[in-house]
Amino acid sequence: MQIILSTETPDLPKHKCLVLGIFSDEKPPRGICGFIDWRLNGMISREIKQGRITGDFMEKILIPFPRRIGSEMLFLFGLGKFSDTNYDRIYTAAHHIARTVDTMLINNFSIDLPGIGRSDLAAAGTVEAMITGFFDFLSEDVDKLASKTCCIVTSPANVEEVSLGIRNFKTNVRDLGSVDVSSLNNCFA
Repeated sequence: MQIILSTETPDLPKHKCLVLGIFSDEKPPRGICGFIDWRLNGMISREIKQGRITGDFMEKILIPFPRRIGSEMLFLFGLGKFSDTNYDRIYTAAHHIARTVDTMLINNFSIDLPGIGRSDLAAAGTVEAMITGFFDFLSEDVDKLASKTCCIVTSPANVEEVSLGIRNFKTNVRDLGSVDVSSLNNCFA
């Protein structure tokens, strides 16, 4: 699995699949999901208002070919109540996101860091939990692990914390070099 980092505005890059966490008690959505909702002229908010999107934990919503953003698919993953967010929940969500993306035969996906800057969770801990969740699912099949690329979408202000989370993953998880972060070497300086 290769990990890359993007600090571009998340609506511009040509992602195959942009995965966004959505909380059940944030109406309208906030963070990057709120920004994408704005770019989609409030489509996510309308679906929430009409009860078609709840944000309940493990809910999965796929929106193919959303206009006004560069992604071919928008994948919303329910994270439950914002106040219930912890590293274990982030890990579990990441594990299920990896399973779902793999089931859809997608090898390249981008993901935001849900709740960063709005919760008590450190960005580094969130990144470590997410990558560990992805790794734990994908490492069940070496071919799957080798074929996936995950782009973490974040703001320039969070690059140092994201880098720390990636370093913590590399220190705490025996990935035996199967998680390639070489494109981020300048972030670790």
